[in-house]
Amino acid sequence: MISIGELLPGTDEDFVINIYLAVLGRWPDEGGFENHLRAIAGRPELRLDVLRSMAGSEEGLQKARPLNPDERPASLGCALAAQLRLRAEIPQFRDLTPSAATALAGEVQALGLEVTALGQELRERLAALEATLAGKLPVAPGLSPSVSIEFVSCLIEAAQAPLQHRLRALEKRVLDGG
Repeated sequence: MISIGELLPGTDEDFVINIYLAVLGRWPDEGGFENHLRAIAGRPELRLDVLRSMAGSEEGLQKARPLNPDERPASLGCALAAQLRLRAEIPQFRDLTPSAATALAGEVQALGLEVTALGQELRERLAALEATLAGKLPVAPGLSPSVSIEFVSCLIEAAQAPLQHRLRALEKRVLDGG
């Protein structure tokens, strides 16, 4: 049984996916995913409230999946191991027939190639962004280094966002069976 504290570490996206799996026993629908993601975006202190809200929802009460109530944040390693176990328990992957397992292996291999291509595209985009920024921006005398770093971080996040969306779509496609 996964503890509440093991659900807290990670990216906002992973947190939302993991609470859907832990509380409701299913992959998030797109609308719910976006809604919960907006609710916690960049505000990890709100994660417990969102988790409690989901557990107290009509669907959460119906599904009644047990969680260890320990809210102490787990170490990153323990949390990732628990989250991996949680994802391995997804009903679509239990008790596969040999033919379904073979078909799934083929799909996983094809998705692996897509993820590799996506990773390469991400590296190329980041390299292009770094090349654009390297030495070409004038030093702004009125800006502090932290503001400049935040600006560059925002640019990088904006470049990564479409790629993260594609990666989440690939994960959902695998879990939905194609």
